[in-house]
Amino acid sequence: MVKCPECDYEMKEVSARANPGTLIVLDQCGRCGGIWCDKWELFPVEPEEGERLDPLNEGLLQAPVALVKESLYCPRCGDRLRVFQDPSLPPDIQLERCRRCDGIWLNRGEFGRFKNFQRKTREEKRGQEETLQKVVRAWQNPESWVTTGTRGIYAYPQAEAESDPWPSLTLKGALSLILQTLLRLVLRF
Repeated sequence: MVKCPECDYEMKEVSARANPGTLIVLDQCGRCGGIWCDKWELFPVEPEEGERLDPLNEGLLQAPVALVKESLYCPRCGDRLRVFQDPSLPPDIQLERCRRCDGIWLNRGEFGRFKNFQRKTREEKRGQEETLQKVVRAWQNPESWVTTGTRGIYAYPQAEAESDPWPSLTLKGALSLILQTLLRLVLRF
């Protein structure tokens, strides 16, 4: 039996879809709506689960609320929870983490906000990754480059010279890897 660190109410187990195709069992308080995630449970949960597990409950919003405890304690090991400081997280997301067992406590609404932030970050990273892959593919195919002048788009077509493809393929692969690494360093992802 796990008790809520916020209101000492018994928490219930809730299943959440996670990637890749698994279920993770989280603990949610039926009174305050907070969610406890044991070590490594928060991050793989699908972002869509935030809307399902952290819905707006008007009854809870209108109910009187007791003052928040000064210190919250881990429902697993009893250690004091501390605010997790990460400069990449927006200020409206305040996670409280147990330093001993690495569990994370999220008050009502924070789980959904965290999952929305995670979804937005993934979409931005995917967009950058796709751009990087397009640049690498275009660089690997000199025929896609636009060259102007007498050797470029105004030049007469010429037959392709026969050559051994292995040295050029190896060189292309190495240069592709170097280009990807440099672009990742410059774009910081």
